[in-house]
Amino acid sequence: MNPVTSGTWDGFEGAYYTGFGSMELIWLLATMALLAIAIFLGNKHEKSAYAAVEKK
Repeated sequence: MNPVTSGTWDGFEGAYYTGFGSMELIWLLATMALLAIAIFLGNKHEKSAYAAVEKK
């Protein structure tokens, strides 16, 4: 039973998310890399902004 075509979740069994095949690990690693980059760049920006305020 497909909840999209039937318009209801009644009778739906099983996992809704089944993964993206063998690509799931690649997406997970890409997400983790982007998160690490965002944290690094955010920390770099915060340090420079803090240093600029301290100079004033």
